[in-house]
Amino acid sequence: MDALECINNRRSIRKFLEVPVEFEKLGNIFTAGQMAPSAGNLHEVKFVLVTNQAARQELGKACVEQYWVGTAPIIIVVCSEVEKTKLFYGDAGEKYSTQNAAAVIQNMLLAVEAQGLASCWVGAFEDAMVRRILEIPDSSVIQAILPIGYADEKVPAPPRPELDKVVFLESYGNRIKDIAAYMEWYGEHVQRAVQKGKEMIKEFARRVQQ
Repeated sequence: MDALECINNRRSIRKFLEVPVEFEKLGNIFTAGQMAPSAGNLHEVKFVLVTNQAARQELGKACVEQYWVGTAPIIIVVCSEVEKTKLFYGDAGEKYSTQNAAAVIQNMLLAVEAQGLASCWVGAFEDAMVRRILEIPDSSVIQAILPIGYADEKVPAPPRPELDKVVFLESYGNRIKDIAAYMEWYGEHVQRAVQKGKEMIKEFARRVQQ
């Protein structure tokens, strides 16, 4: 699936079929997470894979009684060893660790979508309950819970703000009144720069050959 198509098609799904997830697809999801950018290449993000039905049901309760979470055939709990990042970056390491985890989670969600599966990024949960259920140490920060399976519902695209309301030019708050016209101009500007670069390379090659 094309990357942009995958991004556009992804939805938060809360109803799952009682169909198991293939091992190969599960492996691809974890690999996608590992391929996410990581500050300092530290890769402090860890995963807990939950397949046991009783544990999944307990996690659904821990997610502030979002019991649908436990109906997914597998659940992946994403954690970060924040102290590891803070050793390298000081207090800024906490921010970097959160960013690392977010990049990992989004990669995994896109891998889910690309393989015909479905999920939902769940951030509402009782931290202490999840720690108890999965024996997660206090040194690890629980970042998200991802129930994964085959979708049993179709969800329409939610409304998004128009680009001209969220894209600013050169300074914060400076809105582009006609973003389509600006992007057209910018595209032509880039093409001219690329063409000029190609001509410079050709000229350099000609001189070298002489």
